[in-house]
Amino acid sequence: MIIEAKYKHIFYIILSLLISRIISIYYFEISINEKWLFGLWQHIKKEYLENNFFESLLLFHAQPPIWNSVLGLGLKISNILSLSSYVNLINLLCTFFILYSSHHLLKILNFNRNLIYFLLLFLIILSPSILFYENFASYAHFTCALVFLIKLNFLKIIKKFKLKYELQIYIYSCIIILTWSAYVVYFNLLIFLILIPISIKQKRFFKSLLLFLLFFILGISPSIKNKILFDVFSNSSWTGLNAAQATGYDREDWPLCSFGNDNIDKYNKAYKSILKNRNYLNKKILNDKSFNDLGYIYKSINCDQGSKEHLISNFQEITKQKIQRFLSVHAHLSFDFAFKPKNWKNSLKILEKLNNNDLFKVIVFIFFFINYLFYLFVTTLSLFKKNKNFIDYFLIANLILYSYLLLVSFYGSTWEQERMRYTGYSFIFICLSLMINKIIFLKKKSEDNFVR
Repeated sequence: MIIEAKYKHIFYIILSLLISRIISIYYFEISINEKWLFGLWQHIKKEYLENNFFESLLLFHAQPPIWNSVLGLGLKISNILSLSSYVNLINLLCTFFILYSSHHLLKILNFNRNLIYFLLLFLIILSPSILFYENFASYAHFTCALVFLIKLNFLKIIKKFKLKYELQIYIYSCIIILTWSAYVVYFNLLIFLILIPISIKQKRFFKSLLLFLLFFILGISPSIKNKILFDVFSNSSWTGLNAAQATGYDREDWPLCSFGNDNIDKYNKAYKSILKNRNYLNKKILNDKSFNDLGYIYKSINCDQGSKEHLISNFQEITKQKIQRFLSVHAHLSFDFAFKPKNWKNSLKILEKLNNNDLFKVIVFIFFFINYLFYLFVTTLSLFKKNKNFIDYFLIANLILYSYLLLVSFYGSTWEQERMRYTGYSFIFICLSLMINKIIFLKKKSEDNFVR
């Protein structure tokens, strides 16, 4: 009977997801807009992936390789399945992983079955943000699913240590590092630091250290490749340009420190000369004035130091701007993004209107403010508890991971924080779920006291 109820519960969750997606595809006609498959800065051009898949990945210094590998593999089977359908399926699979992770998170946190279904339905299945990025061609949804999986395995390993949980945490974190340059190689170091109390308690610190070093080396493999081929040690050659844009230094040394391609031929030749005009530097992928042009490495390297100095000398003013940006971004939901899925604006006009409504912006800001305030309060209580349980440790770890995302999103970038914040959707899901559960508990307790 219990087993039957369990499978019924899972069946209703999956059925709800499938029905919602059938409606979004066939009634609202929402799908991936093909022009963004190869229209985003982070993506290798279609012709390169089609004509020389491995060489294009090898010579693409602008971004880590995994998401472009996913796109490249999709091109290889495009005679069987269109690339847009293939990416849609990949993203739908990511939604299943998000659903799986969120279900198990709530289950381990001792939520009852009915509340789990309610939360999954409204916060995952019917979430406009999840539907939006599920139908968008970037790696945002892919990364969001990986962060959910990391959180789930953190909760499991804190509750009861198993090597497979530790391995999975590092595997997923490494995939993120090899997908999105915002998650720099030091993210694995942060993971290791959070896991230190557990490894010491299990008397396996040196084994955990070796595991960390293995995945740390794997995470910096694009940096090693870029150092050998292009003399720049970074998973993304845009580091200096990103720093210039994020600190405002690009306006101090324009156009050198901008993402514009002014004088790109001049910078290209200058960098080829620095690299002693090696033969492979004449490949088209390095000379087409795209964001992977060699000239952009020259720009990035020459703006890196200046950006750091500009940040230090203007730290107070830049921090003030970042705080203002932080506040303004939290008046918008994650789907407030310039690039949209196909038919999103026409089919879901009400969401677009809401996102531009001033009253709605205030409501959204209050929503985030209450969530953050509640979570900080709960985590502070956990932090100062003498006898912490596994949930207390998990709440602290979750806050550290989300704080990292906010730090790199706002200090490491100028725009697109709504998209970046979406990758940390797991934090909002956990926070809101805990808050709703607490409200229900207090309401029930109040009713019980009233009856007495």
